[in-house]
Amino acid sequence: MQSQYSLLMEGLCSLGKHKEAKKMMFDMEYQGCKPRLVNYGVLMNDLAKRGMIEEAKALILEMKKRRFKPDVVTHNILINYLCKEGRASEAYKILVDMQVQGCEPNAATYRMMVDGFCRVEEFEEGLKVLNAMLMSKHCPRLETFFCLVRGLIKCGKVNDVCFVLDEMEKKKMRFDLESWEVLVRDACGEDGGASGLVTELISAL
Repeated sequence: MQSQYSLLMEGLCSLGKHKEAKKMMFDMEYQGCKPRLVNYGVLMNDLAKRGMIEEAKALILEMKKRRFKPDVVTHNILINYLCKEGRASEAYKILVDMQVQGCEPNAATYRMMVDGFCRVEEFEEGLKVLNAMLMSKHCPRLETFFCLVRGLIKCGKVNDVCFVLDEMEKKKMRFDLESWEVLVRDACGEDGGASGLVTELISAL
């Protein structure tokens, strides 16, 4: 029954009728059907998609008041849209908060955070999240590794680049030739330590 309500709520949201969708969720209880996290997720996704991040955050507080414990999927909705809007620091606070509450991030959480920090060129922060991701036995996509390595090269972080490449090697993940050409070209265009970095990159080919 909850799934049917979710579909109806999604339909209303797609028509721009958020208030009606929210009313439907609360009407569920009168029909003897208790709302679930997925129903809240529909509303939160609609708010975040329309850029109403603060309203989406408020919905999490509302969930807690009604004794619903937001899960990783619920938090990921906010993290995803905050990162897309270039608000990675805010998204990171949500990640920390969910961990404090005993909700463990999943691979998607970490991936969005690393990508989010790369998007705003906070590559060292992205590396910190990558470390936490690896310690949690999750693995980034190759595209995420590439963005992070490229950013660290531009920052001249030779040791950090080598660390990431070593972690990739452990997981038997390698860039294609085109990606390597971009990385070597970036390294050659940087001052200070570039020759050493180029040597490291070439040796990894």
